[in-house]
Amino acid sequence: MNTQKNKTYRIAILGILSAFIIVQTFVPFLGNIPIPPLNPTIIHITVIVAAFVLSTKDGMLVGLVWGLARMVKAYTLPASPLDLLLWTNPVIAVVPRVMVGLVAGLVFHTFLKRKQEKVGMVTAAVLGSLTNTVLVLGFIALFYGNEYATALNVDPSNLLKVLAGIVATNGIGEAVAAGLIAPFIATALMKVRRK
Repeated sequence: MNTQKNKTYRIAILGILSAFIIVQTFVPFLGNIPIPPLNPTIIHITVIVAAFVLSTKDGMLVGLVWGLARMVKAYTLPASPLDLLLWTNPVIAVVPRVMVGLVAGLVFHTFLKRKQEKVGMVTAAVLGSLTNTVLVLGFIALFYGNEYATALNVDPSNLLKVLAGIVATNGIGEAVAAGLIAPFIATALMKVRRK
């Protein structure tokens, strides 16, 4: 009976978080804060919560939903020509999002084994968020460095410095938000499961 209850809970939460990811992706200002040419996100928090509440695998699955939804949005509702260039590439759109679930889940469960759930949540949320930022910007530089530098109106030789600045500002902000919000939401969902 308890196994059936856990399975039902998992399917319900997985469905809710996946649906929430899709809504966050397509509804303006709900999952992203468009500040051209950047697009700071809070969607990664949903992926991190899935990795905490369900499992690392489920966090990766919700990350996959996010990446695929982002690709669909780039094709159907591009905010700029840069969207079509960057977000239709699955390495940029999907891989970092799946890695958010992987990193957050592995870090959290490592801390959980040491009975350090709260510290693990904060640490895993911050690292999961930074994983997304670093991988997305790294892949953009790798595949479309010149085009992205042109869009930012910077010399391509200075692109890495500019990207480091984005990580230091936008990326840190996203990581702090994840470290504060993800543990709060995950703790509430875990209490529901334990009842």
